[in-house]
Amino acid sequence: MSVGILIVTHGRSSETLVQEAGFVLGQNLEGVYSMEFNHSDSLTTVPQIQAAIEQADSGDGVLILTDLMGASPANQVVEAMEETHAVMVTGVNLAMLIRACNYRNLSLELLVQKAVEGGKRAVKIFQT
Repeated sequence: MSVGILIVTHGRSSETLVQEAGFVLGQNLEGVYSMEFNHSDSLTTVPQIQAAIEQADSGDGVLILTDLMGASPANQVVEAMEETHAVMVTGVNLAMLIRACNYRNLSLELLVQKAVEGGKRAVKIFQT
């Protein structure tokens, strides 16, 4: 088994991240799910996120990646995470997702550390 991954972001960026990570890794990303959050659509609610967490969880827990801390998707995820074996990390980027996909065989706690480390390492300042 491996840790499930759920990405919940504004609009369709979660779907695009999953597609691009699959392209970079050269594989179909089994157990990696995306969920778009649309403010004008009342369909993204806590019960839908809870259902997505349950779908992503194969028994080893779920890493939930969101885009902005304090924004609606992350706030809804926090509510939905109650009584689940899940951890949320905000600030998702492609490097973070690829790193998470590469280390899904680790425990949820170690996977969280690897994902955050990968996301941070990808942020660089270049100036001329």
